[in-house]
Amino acid sequence: MRILSLSLITLLTCLLTACLPSADKQPEPLTDEQMNQFLDNALTNPKAFQTSLKKSCTKFRPLLLEVAETINMGSRIWNAGGLPITIKLYEGVAYRVLYEAGGECPDLKQAFQAGLKRTQERETANGKGRVLRQTLDLIMGGLPPKPPGAR
Repeated sequence: MRILSLSLITLLTCLLTACLPSADKQPEPLTDEQMNQFLDNALTNPKAFQTSLKKSCTKFRPLLLEVAETINMGSRIWNAGGLPITIKLYEGVAYRVLYEAGGECPDLKQAFQAGLKRTQERETANGKGRVLRQTLDLIMGGLPPKPPGAR
């Protein structure tokens, strides 16, 4: 009986301390290759990514509204020839999303970090803007459908 109680005490001690991951431990950061793969997977199926965010991210709805407004404004500026302004606008909201939701929404954090990193790898302003827009579109569930008759 004494051996059983010692084993039980050892098991409980293990469960309460060393055997469980510590809340202080942060997950290992992703490599560049893993970040790119994560972003590619999210871009391949943006609706599934958005559904996952709705379930796991408590700040999803306010972020969705902020990103939607930014895309609406940015697309108008882009179409008027203001590509550099649009890039700064999109970068700004991406960093804001990371700041506001990074701790609570790890998938969103990974996707936005990967998108921002990929932006730095692009040489042209057009390429940078497109990557940022794709990244922002993830929270929206992908690109909006084209209206009837659009090419």
